[in-house]
Amino acid sequence: MPHDEPDRSDETPVLITVLHEDAWFLVVNKPVHLLTQAPEGIPSLQAQLLVQHAREGAPKPFIGIPHRLDRMTSGAVVIARNQRALRRLCDQFAARTIEKVYLAWVHGTPKPSDTFVDSMRKVENEPRAEIVDSSEEGSRTASLSYRVLGTRSGSSGQSESLVEVQLGTGRMHQIRLQFASRGYPILGDSLYGSEVSWGHRPEHFRESPMALHAATLSFAHPKTAERILVRAPVPAGYPWGMLAEEVSCGMGV
Repeated sequence: MPHDEPDRSDETPVLITVLHEDAWFLVVNKPVHLLTQAPEGIPSLQAQLLVQHAREGAPKPFIGIPHRLDRMTSGAVVIARNQRALRRLCDQFAARTIEKVYLAWVHGTPKPSDTFVDSMRKVENEPRAEIVDSSEEGSRTASLSYRVLGTRSGSSGQSESLVEVQLGTGRMHQIRLQFASRGYPILGDSLYGSEVSWGHRPEHFRESPMALHAATLSFAHPKTAERILVRAPVPAGYPWGMLAEEVSCGMGV
């Protein structure tokens, strides 16, 4: 965490929507502008879930975090409810057996479908990543596949495309960087080249909202190994649009 992160302990807590509840895990829909984890005193998904699931006279609930979404990315996050579930879910993420599908609105009109494979790495001492040659120190392979679900004209007449993205790997800012490096930055993602605002930005938002949403999550139940598939609805209303809402409810994902 940056040392200059302001204390936001006085912000109004955000109620977290639970999409699937089980004795071993939860799947929740993370709102925009909420860190997955954070130091005490800074609002986070983990901290809010501890509050929501606390029961008077009961032990502190176990809220284990096996993976994260970027602060400004919304969508499905699986939460472990005991240590064994956390270990088994972490093992699935490490083995890449958990399937994640994202929705994003990007600038321009990419090919109808494609696979991106790059070498990328985190930029030292900066909160961003970069595309590099595979021979560079710290480089790691990043792969994803996508398909275009629809296009529209933006507020200034520019073309915008809704893409469904299937991750092959899970690198820092992977979707954001791989699309931006090809001239299709995610709307609202000023870090990687977008010059279009994505909806209203409240004063307390540290970053601008962007059009990236973790739409589905599929994994093996940490006890029974049954395959679990959970869909997370996109944030309500514009600027996601009806097409994205329909897709996130199962018409294409």
